[in-house]
Amino acid sequence: MLATHGYHAASMDSIAACSGMSKKTLYQFFDSKKALFETLILERLFAPINYTPSPDEPLDRQLFGLMSYVARVLFCTERLSLLRSVVSETNRNPAVRQLVADLFHLSGHGLPLQGWLELQNRNGNLHIQDPHEAADLLFGMTLGGPLLASLTFCKPERRGENLDQFIAYGVEVFLKGHRYPPTP
Repeated sequence: MLATHGYHAASMDSIAACSGMSKKTLYQFFDSKKALFETLILERLFAPINYTPSPDEPLDRQLFGLMSYVARVLFCTERLSLLRSVVSETNRNPAVRQLVADLFHLSGHGLPLQGWLELQNRNGNLHIQDPHEAADLLFGMTLGGPLLASLTFCKPERRGENLDQFIAYGVEVFLKGHRYPPTP
């Protein structure tokens, strides 16, 4: 419904009809369209991604496994469609933009990257001054381009082995720059 009509054009009546329930039933679950939208965003888009790499594996395998898992979750058709709709709505509507920003911060960002990087930094395996920035850098190096391609269709999507190779390369470059002590 959101993807087809947008946030403002989607009414509780149309949402109820599309979902095959009465408006009264819909209001028993959500007291407003905003509450429904918030729940949709938090549970479907910003839901936490739980993955803990095995500490017995080498760092490159741990990080490759983590990024591959994040890719599988992010690149599912439903999540990509919702993300496209949210991006479109945030461009049109400042109130929706603020709501999405608030929900993003409320969600804790949902990705396990920063926590893993902080752990490796504490354990002396990686040298990272700012784990938040490093997590953004890691995401950009491994999944940013493929995600953009999947969202905008600006170039062929990376899938399967092609995506795995891209992630592995990004992981290799990231670790080379952050190993402690840094590798020459």
